[in-house]
Amino acid sequence: MTDRFPDLEIYLMKPAPDAVRDWLAGALGSAATDISLTPGHSHWRFTVQGEAMDVFLNENAEKNFASLWFKQNLSPWNSDLDCARAAHAALAIEIRCSDSSWQEDEDEAEQPWIKLIRGEEKPLKW
Repeated sequence: MTDRFPDLEIYLMKPAPDAVRDWLAGALGSAATDISLTPGHSHWRFTVQGEAMDVFLNENAEKNFASLWFKQNLSPWNSDLDCARAAHAALAIEIRCSDSSWQEDEDEAEQPWIKLIRGEEKPLKW
């Protein structure tokens, strides 16, 4: 069984912010409250099981990829990979994520990644 990550972060290739927000609202069973909308950045707050969960979308995180970060993991997903699988199925775009929890002493360049594309999962050096 996968340990539950305290926060989640996945990377989405050129996502439509409205589609991401709508997918999350359905998956979380909560409408999004827009906290701030600045060009290229969205901050939404969802209420999950009576608690607030902040989710941030940075559309220009890495080349063609946006970062989707769940500050508190109150989601139905235990890990980044669980979240990436759900996002890939719902949004039908390429998703990338770490295949394990981040460790403070770990070199980010050496961290293994997973690429989800066209219904497949592939290891990736990013």
